[in-house]
Order: sequence, then C-alpha cells, then structure tokens
Amino acid sequence: MVILFWPFMLASIIFSIVSLIKKKPLFLVISFLLIIPFSFYLAATPILRWWGIILPFFYLGSALSLKKNIMWLSVLLIVPVIIMIGWIGYFVITQ
Repeated sequence: MVILFWPFMLASIIFSIVSLIKKKPLFLVISFLLIIPFSFYLAATPILRWWGIILPFFYLGSALSLKKNIMWLSVLLIVPVIIMIGWIGYFVITQ
C-alpha cells in the first residue's frame, strides 16, 4: 500500500507544478490519474470521505481552466490538493 501512495502523491504534485509552468493541461490529467489511489484511501475513512471523492476533480477542473487560459483559477484549484497531501504527510511524520 505504501508503495502506491507516497510516490504517486509526490509525482502528482510535481506533474501539477510542471503543468502550470509549461501551461500543458495534459500533465494535470496525469496528476488526476496519479492521485486516484490516495483519493480511494481517503474515501474509505469516515471523516474525510467527501474529500476523497472530490479531491481528484480539483485536478480536472484545473486542467480545464488551464486549457481556457485562466491561470489564477488553475493555481487556486491545485492548492487544496497540495494542502491535503501536506496535512496527511504532517500527521504521518509526527506519529
């Protein structure tokens, strides 16, 4: 399980940043695919169930806004994903 989560989450963040720099929405679609195992894990927890369901769709919304050249909205939609991954990472490290 651990093999899928952390490398995929970090690769997802890297692909999303590269996508914003190069202005290529395809990298955000790749980030969407990489974050799916993590979102299934979150959807299985009772407290974060809704975040697990909607978290990957932030990447798709960001890809759509990047395709329409709305950079500020694309960045704004990536921020919740990065915050959630950082928050989970903080709790894992401090346990």
